[in-house]
Amino acid sequence: MNPIDRVKAQLVIVTGLVVFYVIFKSVYGLYAAAAVGLLSIFIPAAGNGIAWLWFKLAEILGIINRKIILTVLFWVVLVPIAYLYRLTAKNPLSIKRTRDASLYHERNHTYTKEDLEHTW
Repeated sequence: MNPIDRVKAQLVIVTGLVVFYVIFKSVYGLYAAAAVGLLSIFIPAAGNGIAWLWFKLAEILGIINRKIILTVLFWVVLVPIAYLYRLTAKNPLSIKRTRDASLYHERNHTYTKEDLEHTW
């Protein structure tokens, strides 16, 4: 971990605790902010430990939030779109079998130089 990132994390923690004090009028927020700030300044190893814990907490919250956000996105957006699409679409990918057993479609096309220059 970069030393500048550790200092930034310590500053964010102290600022967050001060904001906690301002919002909830709890003096414990100021005590905690002072403790984190003083530990970070006078005992760098303790400040590094606090920053390490902060980053681990952020990783755990990131994993939890990712799963929650992706689950909500799947069920709220993708599933209804898929159901609506199934109700209205006519087999656009030719996945459903028709009378003939082959999914191969013959394409009568004469390739030119331009086909190979602009492949995408």
